[in-house]
Amino acid sequence: MKLYERSLKSQLASVCIFFFLSLVQLIINIGDHRPVGFIVIFSFCLGLFLLLAIIISIDLIQKDAEKIVAKVEFIEEYRIHIRKPNGKLMKVRVKATEYEQFHINQSVELLVAKRTNALLTINSLDDEMEDCLQADIITTEDV
Repeated sequence: MKLYERSLKSQLASVCIFFFLSLVQLIINIGDHRPVGFIVIFSFCLGLFLLLAIIISIDLIQKDAEKIVAKVEFIEEYRIHIRKPNGKLMKVRVKATEYEQFHINQSVELLVAKRTNALLTINSLDDEMEDCLQADIITTEDV
C-alpha cells in the first residue's frame, strides 16, 4: 500500500504560495500605476490559483475517492505501468522498499480522487480477493 495524499497536500501548499505571490504582485502593480496588462495578467493568475486551491481542498476534505481495479502491465526501474479499465496506461513511481511488492499481471486497487484525478493509494489485491472479484463478474454476467 502506498499513500499519495502527501503529494496532494504539497500541491495545495504550492498553489497557496503562488496565490499569495500573485496577490502581492497585483497589489504592487496597482499601487505603482503600472500598465493595465500587468494587472490583467496577475488578476488572471490569482483567479486560476484560487480555483486550483478550491478544487484540491475539496478533494482533500471530502473522502469520496473512486476505487479502480487495474492490472500491472510491466515494471521499470521504480516505475510501475498500470492498465486502467478504460484502457489507458498509468505510470506510477514507487519507493525502492515497495518496488518488490508488485509483479506483472498483478491486480491492484487504485484509490483516485474524483476532481483532480490524483492517485491517493495503491493496494495490491490478494489472490483470494481476485477470485472473489472474478466470481462476482461471472455471477453478474449470468444474470
